[in-house]
Amino acid sequence: MKGLKMNIQLRLDKMVYGGEALGKYKGKVVFVNGGMEGELVDIRITEQKRDYLRGNIIEIIQPSSQRVSPLCKHFGLCGGCQWQYIDYSQQLRFKEKIVYDQLVRIGGFDRPEIMPIIGMEFPWQYRNKARFIVKTTHQGFTIGFHQIGTRDVVDIDYCHLISKQMNEGYSVLRKVIKERFKPFYAYCAVEIKALDEGIMVFFITSPKFHLNLGEIVEAIQNIPIIKGIHHLIVDKNELATLTTYFGSQMLTYALEGITVQAQPTSFFQINLLQAQKLFKETIRLLNPQESHQVLDGHCGVGTLTLLIAQKAKEVIGVDISASSINDARMNALLNQIKNVHFLQNSLKQAIVQLDNFNSGGKFDSVILNPPRDGIIERQVIQWLLQTKPAKIIYISCNPTTLARDLKLLCQGSYSLNAVQPVDMFPQTYHVESIASLQG
Repeated sequence: MKGLKMNIQLRLDKMVYGGEALGKYKGKVVFVNGGMEGELVDIRITEQKRDYLRGNIIEIIQPSSQRVSPLCKHFGLCGGCQWQYIDYSQQLRFKEKIVYDQLVRIGGFDRPEIMPIIGMEFPWQYRNKARFIVKTTHQGFTIGFHQIGTRDVVDIDYCHLISKQMNEGYSVLRKVIKERFKPFYAYCAVEIKALDEGIMVFFITSPKFHLNLGEIVEAIQNIPIIKGIHHLIVDKNELATLTTYFGSQMLTYALEGITVQAQPTSFFQINLLQAQKLFKETIRLLNPQESHQVLDGHCGVGTLTLLIAQKAKEVIGVDISASSINDARMNALLNQIKNVHFLQNSLKQAIVQLDNFNSGGKFDSVILNPPRDGIIERQVIQWLLQTKPAKIIYISCNPTTLARDLKLLCQGSYSLNAVQPVDMFPQTYHVESIASLQG
């Protein structure tokens, strides 16, 4: 498209996974940040590739009736949210449509059944964890989230996705850090986690971070809302090391009648209200019976494993994270649930160990809940097609890799019954999905 003007006008046709709106110009696909399906916009082209363009809005000629004023003053600069300008009910419709489109386009499914998305009554203040980056600048320190598309840090004084209590604690931390930190040039973040009665604070740094945190701890440890302060040193080549200044290292949550504890290095759901809906819907679709052997293929700290074990004969949980598996085993003891076993391994490696259990490597149903990349080990797909569990429940945070993996399973001996989207992250483009497959 030689000689293309840098500014063009186009109609936006639909929303796509990744948060952008899509239009077409002279046969080329154009991705536009901050636009909405149906709008007529003037844009400035910022990127030209062989088969697509990317641009930013200069002016909205015909805005959508679903466009609203963002609640946050940092919106548009901060990269934490992408869709605050879209009415929440419309966000939910877009997410349903994105899941459907990915299943059709990538998965090759003909009119897949997408159940109405499970949204939130109040789509704000839902995060129980937030990590604020601390960075030295010429003016002192910037504390906040990464700017859209860069590694720069936007100075954030209030976040609408965390609770008022978490914001209160953050405000105190922010003031003390800006007053007492000395310049440094290493990775440093402050992570705040919500507790029932306050917050827990983690300073997360690289090994090169050299400041003594004792002075900061002394300044904040007597603040009533702060129930614990810890320092986590992370190194991609080494195990993380944790120093506790005061308070428990464990986070404790009550979910669906069980108590769950998690270490700082273990993954745990960020939106607890929606996580409970996700777990309930997963168990409904799984429909475990007292005679069933179930495999939970990416079990984390074992929450879903333990909930299923209350209804099944035996459940085996697998996770690659050592801290998560340690927590899962502890949670089984804590809740006095005995018909569970946990393996610390990748699912690819774990499937060769499963013959040693009562199931003999044969399961009535399997739950998959992989990271964003999906099931990248094709041996796992092959094993599922060979052992043929009657039901597979696939929980995914990425509709693109979900569609890819479901296609492989359904080219084998499975059929896709239904997909249930769940909105775990309002004001963003992210969408969780539960897919039910029958053998």
